Amino acid sequence: MATELRWGLLSAGKIALTIARDFQIAGMKIQAVGARDLASANAFADKFNIPNRHDGYAALVADPEVDIVYVSTPQSMHMRDALLAIEAGKHVLLEKPFTINAKQASAIAEAAKRKGVFVMEAMWTRFLPTMDAVFEVIKSGKIGVPHYVHADHSQFLPITKVPRLWEPSLGGGALLDLGIYPISFAVRVLGIPDVINARGLVNDRGLDEITSMLFEYKNGSHAVLQTCMTMAGTVIGSIVGTLGRIELDKNFYEQTSFTVFDNDGKVVQRYEEKVQGRGMQYQGLHVEKCVREGLLSSPVMPLNESVEIMKVMDAIRAQTGVVFPGE
Repeated sequence: MATELRWGLLSAGKIALTIARDFQIAGMKIQAVGARDLASANAFADKFNIPNRHDGYAALVADPEVDIVYVSTPQSMHMRDALLAIEAGKHVLLEKPFTINAKQASAIAEAAKRKGVFVMEAMWTRFLPTMDAVFEVIKSGKIGVPHYVHADHSQFLPITKVPRLWEPSLGGGALLDLGIYPISFAVRVLGIPDVINARGLVNDRGLDEITSMLFEYKNGSHAVLQTCMTMAGTVIGSIVGTLGRIELDKNFYEQTSFTVFDNDGKVVQRYEEKVQGRGMQYQGLHVEKCVREGLLSSPVMPLNESVEIMKVMDAIRAQTGVVFPGE
C-alpha cells in the first residue's frame, strides 16, 4: 500500500463534485476518476487536477494506483458498482443509502469479508464535528439516559429539481434518499428498533412521497421520524433524556448548531462551529484511519449496522407498499 492513500471516484456526478472539493480541502489524494465516458471523466478531472482518467468503471477499479474507491452512483446501482470494486481488491466508501434492500447489502458485506477489504456506508453526517459534540454531551451524562429521538427530513424536491427521486428503477422515493438521515440518526442514539411502525403516502409511480415512522424499543424508548419529498419541513432533530434534551437546529444532519437544556428548560450548553466545505472530508479521513489500522469495518458506521438499517428500511417499505423493480 502506498504511504499516501489514493482515492478513485467511481462516477463523475453531482455528489462526486462535492466529494472532490471536500476531500481536497483536507489534503486527501484523489488519484483517479471513472465516468460512463472518457469525455466526462476528463472534464471532471480537469476541474480538480486528477491525474488518472478512465472510460468506464471497470477501468477505474483496475487502476493499480487506486487504493480506495468512492462509489456515488444512484442507489439502484450501488451493489453492482461496490462489488466491482471489492472484487478488484479495493477498499470501498459507498454512498448512502447503502443499497436498495437488505439482500443487496448482505451481498456486499459477504463479498467484503471474502476479499478482506474495508467497506463503509458514506453516512457522512456521523463524522461531523457537530455529531462528535452531540455524542460527547450524551457520554457526559448531561441529559441523562436518552429515551426519545425525534427527527424530520422533509424537502420540496419536485421531479423538475431531482428527477431521480421520482424514478422507481433508480430506487426513488423519500425513504431511501431522505429518510436514511433520521433513521441512521435514531439508530446511532437508540440502536436497531425492536418494533417498527410506518405509514406512507405512495404516488402513482409506486414511490413514497411521505413516510412517517415510529420505532419502539424493549426498554420503553421511542423514535418518531418523518421524511417527505413534496413539502419543506423543519429538518430539525432532538434527543430527549432523563435529565434534559439536545435540540439540533436545521439541518440537523449537517454541520449545524445545537442547544442542551435541562429538565427545567434552562440552557446548559450551546454549540456552534463552522467547517470548510460541506463536511464530507471527515468521513474520508475516518476511512483512511481505519484502512491504515487494518480494520475491515468502521467503529462509527459498522458494516453490519448498514445491513441492519437496510432491514429496517425493508420493513418500512413492506408496511407502506413500496416495491422496487426486480424485487
